[in-house]
Order: sequence, then C-alpha cells, then structure tokens
Amino acid sequence: MSRFRPYILLALTGTLLFAGCRDFALDSNGGDASSMEGDGVATLSVPFELNFGQRVILDDIDFTVEFTMVTEDNRCADQVDCVQAGRAGVLLSVTDAQSVRYQLVAYIPGLVATPYEYNDIIQFQGYRFRLLQVDPYPVSGVDRKMDSYKVLLIVEPLDANLP
Repeated sequence: MSRFRPYILLALTGTLLFAGCRDFALDSNGGDASSMEGDGVATLSVPFELNFGQRVILDDIDFTVEFTMVTEDNRCADQVDCVQAGRAGVLLSVTDAQSVRYQLVAYIPGLVATPYEYNDIIQFQGYRFRLLQVDPYPVSGVDRKMDSYKVLLIVEPLDANLP
C-alpha cells in the first residue's frame, strides 16, 4: 500500500486546491461566480436592501448593483459624545447593459434618523443613486466584520421628484 501513498496524497492535494480555487472563478462579466447565486431583483424608485456581497438586478433597466465594500465607518457610536457625527461610506459596483462595470462610492452621515432620504445623490447614466441607510450602526467597543453590513438604497430616474 505504501507505493500508492504518493498518488493518494497527490489526488487529495489536487482536490483541495480545486475546491479552494472554485470561489475565485470568474463569470463572463468579470464578477465572482460564487456571488452569482441569490441575485435579487429590485424596482426603480422603490428602496431595496443589499447585504454585503449581494447584488440585485434592476428590473426596469439593465443595471446590476452590488454592495462590494465598506470604505469607512467612523460614525459616532451610540451613547458616545463625539466632536463630529462622522460618516459611513460604501462602494457599489454597477454593471450596465454592455457588461461594463463602474464603481460608485456613496456616503451617509452619522447621527441622522434613517432611512435618511435627504442624502447626497449620485447621478449616473440618467439615474439617481441614494444611500438611505447603513447597518449596523456603530456601538462603542464592538468591531464589525465587513460581511455583517447591509445597506438600503434607492435608484430613481433623474426626472423623478425628490422627497
């Protein structure tokens, strides 16, 4: 049996390498194939939630929106006295009908009631993107992992009325 041991070890190593690399496979659009599962559908002018790493297809237009990163979260934590309210920033990847991927960075101030409908607007290809909420809100002494975040967004045509 000892003469088969190197082959068994080689087969086991190859299987483990293949299993570990499958999460890095790319789809034809350059996105992570493992995140393709569970795509949701969102509607224009209706707020929608995205968990970290999740993406949705906007059903009225050919855009896919993905929550890819928290760029910063220095909002003043609950029950803490701060000199500034701080802000949270998130990176959104938007893929258009031609499979071109764009990155948008959206911010929301700290210490505001949410959903915060008066947030800054990002104008992109005839649409308005607004970040309405970032959860969880910071708690003093608690570190958050990136995958614990979720955002509330709204995408509207530029000609839609503002709240």
